[in-house]
Amino acid sequence: MEFMDGVGVTRIKSFTQEQRDWIGTQILRLCLREIIEFHFMQTDPNWTNFLFNFERDRLVLLDFGASREYPEQFITLYVQLLAAASRSDRETVKDLSEKLGYLTGHESKTMLNAHIASVLTLAEPFLESAPEVYDFRDQTITERVKAQIPVMIRERLAPPPEETYSLHRKLSGAFLLCARLGSRVRCREMFEKSVAKSGIMERKV
Repeated sequence: MEFMDGVGVTRIKSFTQEQRDWIGTQILRLCLREIIEFHFMQTDPNWTNFLFNFERDRLVLLDFGASREYPEQFITLYVQLLAAASRSDRETVKDLSEKLGYLTGHESKTMLNAHIASVLTLAEPFLESAPEVYDFRDQTITERVKAQIPVMIRERLAPPPEETYSLHRKLSGAFLLCARLGSRVRCREMFEKSVAKSGIMERKV
């Protein structure tokens, strides 16, 4: 065990706007690297797992007890799904959702629309049409995704892949932390560079 020095990232009053932007950027960058590059994620979204070290200008991560690995095939399809959503490509979102097991292909129109809407909402910071700098102070992503859940629970024909629960919990937690910090992050550029570097879009599964 090692002692780590830093200030909890929820002690917002002690941060400048520049520091808030930097912290939000590092958290989102780490999330994307965990998904796209490592296929391994610390899935606990608890904000107390992050400290900011002022002296070193560094983000410190604590508690890796909730870490898990994700299968390469799942990650490949999931990132391709997010990329399709970032292009607002509803048809590809539907096709990839069927490959991933979110949909069976026999869903009601209500379920299909709710699922696609939730995926597009989750990918909102990465949209090709999104602002160059995404201002999380104005985001309502988590609330809008939650609004679709009752419909999906009622209409769903098959449970989603089990990997989804931990991954979405972490992503939602990261978005909420950025919102609480009031971070402004170059999400679209970060996502596009991560996907391009990974070569995932060229993979066939």
